[in-house]
Amino acid sequence: MKKYLYRTLIVLCFALVGFSCEKEESDEEVMLDDVTLNFAPAKKSVQVDLPLDRISNYWHIYAPSEDSWLQYEVIPGRKSMYVVVDGNLTDDVRSSYIMVRSGRQTQRIRVAQDTEGGISLSSDYLPVRYLGASSTLTILNTEFLTDLSVSVEDTEKEWCSALVDGDQLFVNTRFNDRTEARSALLTVTGKRAITGETRTAFVTVYQGKGGMTPYVFEIPDFSESQVYKVMDGQKQVAQITREFLRAKGKINAQAVVVYPVENDEVDLSMGYVAQIVLANSDLDDATYVYAAPTGAVHGGTVSFNAADNTLSGYIAGTLAEPVTKVYMPGDVGMGPEEVVGSKEATVVAHVITDVRKDETNVYPIVKIGTQYWMGKHLNTVYYNKNKNFEAIPTNVTTNETDRRKPNYCIFNYNNGASTEPAAVTNRERFGLLYPYLTIGGFETVADAGLSNAEDLIADNLSPEGWIVPTKDEANSLKTYLGGNGCMGRLRCFIDYDTEGQPQVFPTAGRQDDNISGFNAPRSGYRSNTGSWTSGAENGCWMWTRSYQNATGSSMFHVIDVQTSQNSARSMSIRSLNDGGIKIKAQ
Repeated sequence: MKKYLYRTLIVLCFALVGFSCEKEESDEEVMLDDVTLNFAPAKKSVQVDLPLDRISNYWHIYAPSEDSWLQYEVIPGRKSMYVVVDGNLTDDVRSSYIMVRSGRQTQRIRVAQDTEGGISLSSDYLPVRYLGASSTLTILNTEFLTDLSVSVEDTEKEWCSALVDGDQLFVNTRFNDRTEARSALLTVTGKRAITGETRTAFVTVYQGKGGMTPYVFEIPDFSESQVYKVMDGQKQVAQITREFLRAKGKINAQAVVVYPVENDEVDLSMGYVAQIVLANSDLDDATYVYAAPTGAVHGGTVSFNAADNTLSGYIAGTLAEPVTKVYMPGDVGMGPEEVVGSKEATVVAHVITDVRKDETNVYPIVKIGTQYWMGKHLNTVYYNKNKNFEAIPTNVTTNETDRRKPNYCIFNYNNGASTEPAAVTNRERFGLLYPYLTIGGFETVADAGLSNAEDLIADNLSPEGWIVPTKDEANSLKTYLGGNGCMGRLRCFIDYDTEGQPQVFPTAGRQDDNISGFNAPRSGYRSNTGSWTSGAENGCWMWTRSYQNATGSSMFHVIDVQTSQNSARSMSIRSLNDGGIKIKAQ
């Protein structure tokens, strides 16, 4: 193998002469379309034919010297070469390139190689019902593994057993007659196909406790909220959500999920995916095409990590039809299978009913990741009980300094109390707009105790149990949705025709399907100069509590999270759960 073509001075001279002659023919440089080669982890050599004008005797070749795993050898007198990669014994996918120059033409060969990696499972957490069950997990990279096996802790073998067959891990559990949940740790081992190194993965099997009241209930239509409560009298026993499930390589879909609730705490580690509503077959999230699913995909499970707002585990369902009636025999193990003696529970919309003096506002709720958000913009003219429901000023039309002080307005109307028909319509659609200091009801940043970037203003505006998010919390939302370019998933309809009907205003290449359920409208804002800016492609602008400087604070919209927005701007507010919904500690 050689990283260069010629070792002798004579041949090098001929190559230089050839190159010089070509330069005299034309000074125009031509970059040909890249050639891309993808290799498996094993060592391999492939022949590559290149569309160059000259044969290999006149080529100049460069490859990064540090990438010693990549080698090449030309085929003399032809327009071909061998590209060779060593076996990838690392834990990382690697990539490099080779540049071939022939006269005025340059050809780039991109090379990428997979890794053997370790053992990857479809989930590392498996919740099962106390009645006993047979469950299946998938081993995702068996092509690079040999001698796969699974073992169960000796102390748990009495009720839990497991075996590996091909790329499937089968788990069986017996009836749990105890009033306590139990768990078993499964150890999956295998060897790398190339190196023979042993790799290990673990699965925790959680079996729900017995002795619980079994329930049955219907899936709602989500007309009032994206979150519903399942009630046994005054006791909540489950939560039903229509939400966006996203974890790269696992799931990319809008789904209906049921979570058990005990002692008023939602257990986000034990979600039952009753329905996949809209699905994207691109699990890597490179495209944005959602449609009703085909095939057997309903009835799976999902778990979340509340500490970092991530979807930590997903097991795809195997049911061809969406589940519309759910039996819940215990804290886990929900499904459509009838459980004799189940008690019929009541399903009611979970909304925020915010009463302040003569004002009542009702806000729907939407779950995104482990965050719960108000499903509409804030629409109050009073501070919350922290300020004794004090009225917020309105109709501020003077200078920027005054507009920075606490007040509220309606899009296109300085007077937030306007009863003009268009003002009433805008308030119904978009809620009210507030400058930053209104969040706390402070006249100045000094009064608010703000001095350093990233300080947080006190919230005296949100409903009880809810709070204006911080910049970090807005960024957590952004990360869950997919990072840069994915905040558009907060959007629904952002424009209206002359008859008041919603019109689609899509981001290039994307549908406006409100996939997250956040329902962001085209609310616009009032600028620090007093002019009005429509929502346009950004959809709406929403404050965070995060302070930046004397005149600027942080906000987020359907494009990105931004800092140092002029705090005299009047913008929308979406509050985040702050104890209004309790989440079980994990």
